[in-house]
Amino acid sequence: MKQTTKTKVRQKALKAPSNKELSQPKKRKKNVVNQKKRKKTNAPTKKSSSRKKRPTKKYINRKREKQKQLVKELVVSLSILLGLIVIVQSLLFSFPSVEGYGMTPLLNDGERVIVRKTKRIKRFDLVYIREPGTKRPMIRRVIGLPEEEIAYQNDQLLVDQKPIVERFLKKELNEAKVEQRLLTDNFSLRTVTDESRLPKDSYFVLGDNRHYAADSRNFGWVEKKDILGVVKLRISPMHQITSF
Repeated sequence: MKQTTKTKVRQKALKAPSNKELSQPKKRKKNVVNQKKRKKTNAPTKKSSSRKKRPTKKYINRKREKQKQLVKELVVSLSILLGLIVIVQSLLFSFPSVEGYGMTPLLNDGERVIVRKTKRIKRFDLVYIREPGTKRPMIRRVIGLPEEEIAYQNDQLLVDQKPIVERFLKKELNEAKVEQRLLTDNFSLRTVTDESRLPKDSYFVLGDNRHYAADSRNFGWVEKKDILGVVKLRISPMHQITSF
């Protein structure tokens, strides 16, 4: 009896499925579920049957009216801006052209400059003036300030009998020394105007082209009211734009 029971137990143990066999059907079930999910995701989506509504005529007309209004506002704002620019230009700046060769080689005939209207004037500033008497516009350089004594002696500028260096004429002065000639003829304020000093609010101006320019040696000092502004920039020709 004992042997028969042992043999039966052994037979049952042999027939019992292993752990691997038990786990296999579960994996298959999982694979089947995953395949179903993939099929669902890959399935083509149904096209929405609802179509976009076309805009009505009222909506289109309103949109056009808004666009027209925006264009009108832009035109008005641009015209106001241009008007302000013109006003500012007339009050602060002017754009005259150079006439003649009194300022060569720095400025030549036909070149255009920007002139700033200002009351502050310094020595050696380039000023846009009206010539006393004729009121002809021209550009010259300020040499003497109000209530100063001006003279030239052997190409040396003397202000109140003190020498002042004219660095802007360095090249021309060196050439004159080599050629043993004077760039600026000797003179004093008294010999030119019969006055020892410049009056109040009056300026003595010269052209850089000393042998050619008409300046205060010819027409006397320039009053402040006849100075239209200070030259700040040469804007034409374009390849020679220069600030002063």
